Amino acid sequence: MRYALWLVPSEPQAGALRYLMNFRPKHYRSSTHSSRSYPRFDPHITLATFSCPYRPSLYQFMPANVNSIPVYFQSMKIRNNYFGSLSIAVSRTRELMDLHELIVKHLQKANKIHHTSHSFPQMSLFYLDEAFRGERLQLGNALRQSGRVYERNVTDVALNCTLDGAAPQFHAMKGFHGSEIWLVDCTDTVADWRVLGKRTLNPPSAYYISRYEPSSYRPNHSPVVAMPPHPLRSGRRGPFFFGPNAVPPMAPCCLPDLRYHHAQGVDLRFRGNMCSTCARRRTYVDAYGRDYF
Repeated sequence: MRYALWLVPSEPQAGALRYLMNFRPKHYRSSTHSSRSYPRFDPHITLATFSCPYRPSLYQFMPANVNSIPVYFQSMKIRNNYFGSLSIAVSRTRELMDLHELIVKHLQKANKIHHTSHSFPQMSLFYLDEAFRGERLQLGNALRQSGRVYERNVTDVALNCTLDGAAPQFHAMKGFHGSEIWLVDCTDTVADWRVLGKRTLNPPSAYYISRYEPSSYRPNHSPVVAMPPHPLRSGRRGPFFFGPNAVPPMAPCCLPDLRYHHAQGVDLRFRGNMCSTCARRRTYVDAYGRDYF
């Protein structure tokens, strides 16, 4: 029996991706394609696959106190095998790699099980047996030409899920928020995969920074509480400077990670954000979070 542990997007992100995964090219005919082609499945990143002689429990393979993480799309990949037909490669961020290492170590140390996943990290969109040579490449071209996949460069891709019925905010998804881990029975064909258990991950914990630290590109989407800066040589505490604006010492402000909002398809380039802690109006001026005060 083969099983897998999946990192699954939160709703409604998963729902938006399902709309995109329901796309079928013009040449597709159910009568001429293999029954294994274009099966329906939930969007996910496989953290580990393994064999087990008995039916396992999710809590048996999951360590305690696992936090949810942001996931960022990197590029579209097309391979010459069924399970690599067409997928989205994701960035090897510290959060994602730490979660993968945590899961793998728990499998090995606590359960004496060795995982066999070799394609991490990626999110599959389509599985298909080619009805003709080059069909997978043709599917990739159809996604690009229809505007469903937009590749700015080799390490920056966005998915437009609105063309297939998703809400308008998902017109340029650059990732998602991984909020659940599922245990799935993958013994049979894709159409027969069964979800055996689901576990909601903890929200990210808060951490503290000094206002003199770079804060425009935080490592994860966590609440941030500003700490006072170190005293100046004169013994006085200076103000915090963000661009030309000086903020008085000890002024708290929650700084959201813009990558998290982009992962939900929300472009904050021309929007403002009201900090619920200090009630200051913030205006984001860079869509990638490099300098948004």
